[in-house]
Amino acid sequence: MADSVARESRHLPRVSTNVIGRPRLNAALETDTPLTLLRGASGSGKTTAVVGWAFVTSSRVVWLTVTPGRESSSDLALALLRALREQAPEGRAPADPPTESPGELWAAVTEHLCPLTEPLVIVLDDAAALDRESVFDLCRTIAALPLVRLVVATNRPSPFDSAGLRLVIDTALLGPQELMFDHDEIRAMLDPAVDDDTVQAIQEATGGFPAAVRAAALHGGGSAVVEAASATIEDYLRARIERDDFAERTLDDLVRLSITDAVDTPLAAALTGNPDIVHALEESEVFGFGHWEPGEPRLFRLAPHARTLLRRELRRTHPAEIPRLRRLAVEGAVRRGAPFEGLRLAVEEDDLALAAHVIMSGWSHLLDHDGRAVVRLLGDLPIARLKQEPLVAMLLGICLNANRLRRLRGLQLLRLAVSAANGRKTRLSATERLFIWTAESAALRVIGMPDRAGQVAARALALFTETPESEWHRYAREMPLLCTHLALSLYYGGRREQAVGLLEEAAALAGAQGTGNGFHAMSLLAGIHARAGDLPEARHFVGLLRDGGHSQELLDGYRGTFYRVAEAMLAVEDGDLHAAKQHVRAFLPHRATSEHWTTMAAVEAWIALHDGDAAGGLERLESFARMRGREGATPHARQALSRPRILLHLALGDVRAARSIKQRDAPGDRFATLLERARVALVDGRAPEAVRMLAQTRLQPTTSRERAEAAAVQSAALHRVTPAAAQPTTDALAAQLADRELRTPIALLGAEDFAAVRADLAPLGGAPLPTRSALPSFATRPRLSSREQVVLHALTSGAALPDIAAELSVSPNTLKTQLRSIYRKLDAANRTEALEQAARHGLLPD
Repeated sequence: MADSVARESRHLPRVSTNVIGRPRLNAALETDTPLTLLRGASGSGKTTAVVGWAFVTSSRVVWLTVTPGRESSSDLALALLRALREQAPEGRAPADPPTESPGELWAAVTEHLCPLTEPLVIVLDDAAALDRESVFDLCRTIAALPLVRLVVATNRPSPFDSAGLRLVIDTALLGPQELMFDHDEIRAMLDPAVDDDTVQAIQEATGGFPAAVRAAALHGGGSAVVEAASATIEDYLRARIERDDFAERTLDDLVRLSITDAVDTPLAAALTGNPDIVHALEESEVFGFGHWEPGEPRLFRLAPHARTLLRRELRRTHPAEIPRLRRLAVEGAVRRGAPFEGLRLAVEEDDLALAAHVIMSGWSHLLDHDGRAVVRLLGDLPIARLKQEPLVAMLLGICLNANRLRRLRGLQLLRLAVSAANGRKTRLSATERLFIWTAESAALRVIGMPDRAGQVAARALALFTETPESEWHRYAREMPLLCTHLALSLYYGGRREQAVGLLEEAAALAGAQGTGNGFHAMSLLAGIHARAGDLPEARHFVGLLRDGGHSQELLDGYRGTFYRVAEAMLAVEDGDLHAAKQHVRAFLPHRATSEHWTTMAAVEAWIALHDGDAAGGLERLESFARMRGREGATPHARQALSRPRILLHLALGDVRAARSIKQRDAPGDRFATLLERARVALVDGRAPEAVRMLAQTRLQPTTSRERAEAAAVQSAALHRVTPAAAQPTTDALAAQLADRELRTPIALLGAEDFAAVRADLAPLGGAPLPTRSALPSFATRPRLSSREQVVLHALTSGAALPDIAAELSVSPNTLKTQLRSIYRKLDAANRTEALEQAARHGLLPD
């Protein structure tokens, strides 16, 4: 525009001729937001950035530098009116107001600016000294003027940062980090021909601090630019200290703080012993030695170029204090939840014993959030050094194991750590061995070796139980998470009761600490109880999790898997299959990666079974197993999925497939397998045999769900044999269902058995019963006697009838009589048709 003040350099401060254009800052300043606040230390390029923008903006710019004597509201309004007069187009200069009342002065400012028909930007430089009243009066005035906005530069926190000001005027903040030079800007400042490594070195040495980058640029390119720049930066900092009369105590405090990159207030006070350290750090921010980062806890981060100088001074003047300062810094990082920073400090000093302490203090955080950074930090350490600290080797090994190209190295380190922990003459503490064994059990569990994982976890649990709390108390924050992983290994290793006990201890420890580290344990307890049929306990933990204020990301993530399991199974028991399906939708992002995939698959199959969608459920289950590749065909996976497969095949009426899976995959030494064997016998019409199996076994139910399902099968079988004899079992079943709040155990009976047992239960009251069976009617299925099944089996050999009679030790006539009965029951005319019908009904042996 013709009368734009921005284009008249006499109205703008003079800046260095070595200025480069910064398009990203120009774009950030060219905004409709009424107030844009640039906050950064002296030397961070605020004035230069605004001048650079002022030369390219189409808005008219009025520049006002806040000098001493302009801090009050009336002084600021008067100075602004004079600046507007000096820079106003001809004929539009405001007259001097007749009063110095702040209200009338700001009214005069408004009166002058209201008629504007084009955008105007008022720039206030060095504005941190303005008092609160002047800032609020200014901002209220600008907020009411649609064509006027403010750009304000300050070198420290000021009333412009007040939260209350956000209620007066919309504000955009360009903080210290936004003002730093990025990679491309450093290249432009140095020389476009400078190589990337040099640019990166300058960026690391200066942190992108504009004054430091410009100092480096004075030395141009070449291989020695970084060394030369470092000397120039040091000269720049020393000159600032001398020129600005920097407080000697503050400088000494900064020297001690340089042991680390960032400090919160408690750590800063501990490192310096200065109760007024916050004031000292605010002074340091003005001088460009660092900046306060937003967020909680509030952190002061030293500028990289300043830390280099200060750290050199620390080693020169306070070498004996360094070990104490380093440990304080490490503890401070761990305390505020930044264990990687503590680990980096320990490794920086080549103190692997301290590194092991950090690892135990922040084990879960390091694995969950810092895996790649851990590899970069520790990856080049030689084996000889890692042997001295097996826990460091274990952490690195786990992190390397996530990278296929470096997995062999990771396994080597895992073996090294485990060997050290298992040695008879190990020098490792009980706590270090506990961490290593926990990691070992988790690794074995994840790679599909749950039995071995359970054994290692049991050994770790014994160690944890016998170790006095005083030995691991300093790592108490990690103990709930450690116990949770041990419990997971115990659970998948078939040690459910031990797992539940340890999870309860983990939840109690976390509760006593007041941390969120009990979420995973409570999630597992909810899901394990729900799967076991202990619904009151499951509802208790689900209620705690629902009301715990946890994020959706946590509830739907890996640690929330068993919470969703519990919600889904509770919904099935309540007859709300729609809600159950909604809960298992949380599994979708994790199907290909979660170690809980067999649990997910089993719960999804459970919902399909009770929803009458056995065919779809079976297809989805098999698809799930195929997606997991070789993992889906392991003995552990086949065992874990044998029950849902058996039930889904029974729901489809395919008894033969159900029997085949039971014989192939179900472990023979468990009550759950015996239960499915009795269920199949009942479907086959062998009720007495089902009764005998359940009554005479030495195996006992391991869960409430198994106990209730066994009572349901036994009640149905007895009802077929002698209805009167079934009543005691039915009464016991009713009590179990009521106590455990279960409905589904009777739904796992064939339609006729379901109707009979339900009719017996209905008069007893209790919780509502399901209205239909999950299994079909088997009434039309031929029922062969045990002798007829033996004969049918013999027919499959293809031998002649006389030979079969001889093999069965019966006369040919007796055999013919038995065959006529078989043909009649199978509606077959001959031997071939009989075998075809038997195969269709699942009556042939596998």
